[in-house]
Amino acid sequence: MAKPVPLLLLDIDGTVRQGKDDALGKFVNEPKDVVVFPEAVRQMRAWSGRILGVSNQGGVALGHLTIDAALSAMSETQRQCGDLFDDIRICVHAPGAGCWCRKPMPNLALHSIGVMELRHHEIYRRFTTMMVGDRPEDQQMAANMGVDFMWAAEWRAQAPDA
Repeated sequence: MAKPVPLLLLDIDGTVRQGKDDALGKFVNEPKDVVVFPEAVRQMRAWSGRILGVSNQGGVALGHLTIDAALSAMSETQRQCGDLFDDIRICVHAPGAGCWCRKPMPNLALHSIGVMELRHHEIYRRFTTMMVGDRPEDQQMAANMGVDFMWAAEWRAQAPDA
């Protein structure tokens, strides 16, 4: 029988790595732009369960970056985070495209959770899942999934000391 495992859902830009609204001042368009928050990495290390990244990357559809650049930047994010993500999923559709996977819709996360359940023979429950993000669509995704939500700045502020 599968065992229940806590699940941490993390937005990427503005939560795990600096994004346009942080000191970087621009979108992450390639691996050299990736700067992760050390506090986020410490929080990820302290988590005792699976970690899933979920990110809207509408810049692909808008022509600001290629899918390869977006995926390379996610790989660099994973590397700078010490490979702590169990999975990272992205939506490359434009804002307002009405796709099934763009936050605040929960479907990208739900799809990834299903894949992880099959891969690891585990189950993830709403009451042991938390979503962390920095934007209203992250909070709405958590509400749509029926899981707890925490703002990224608050979550990072609670990071254990290095």
